[in-house]
Amino acid sequence: MSSNPLHLSRREDRETALGYLYEADMTSDAMADVLDRNHADDDEYGYDIAVGVSSAQAELDELIDDVAEDWTVSRMGGIDRSILRMGVWELVHSPEVPTTAIVSEAVALANDYSTEKSAPFINGILVKLASTQRPG
Repeated sequence: MSSNPLHLSRREDRETALGYLYEADMTSDAMADVLDRNHADDDEYGYDIAVGVSSAQAELDELIDDVAEDWTVSRMGGIDRSILRMGVWELVHSPEVPTTAIVSEAVALANDYSTEKSAPFINGILVKLASTQRPG
């Protein structure tokens, strides 16, 4: 977490990362350009998520496609796609973050920024992936 005393929570970091990821997805800009344009702080968890998701996007999309019944990542809305990529990245690459926190934060972001059908959809995909990525 950031050494900035004004920094409040990982929830805010996730919201920031969602903004970066959504912007990169919608503009097709490189993540480095999005981070530069937004004056991203490389000492924050949101920065780590955005860079991590960007560098592992093909792996994340494949994992999502494998469990998203009748859906592909390319057919999903941009916000949902970004939230799922973030959640899957945390499941796979952030073992120090509890699974329940990852899933509940992703669902909360979907409730705040997407449609009412998105939260259960995102929850289902992340729970399925958690069972294989973090068994036990």
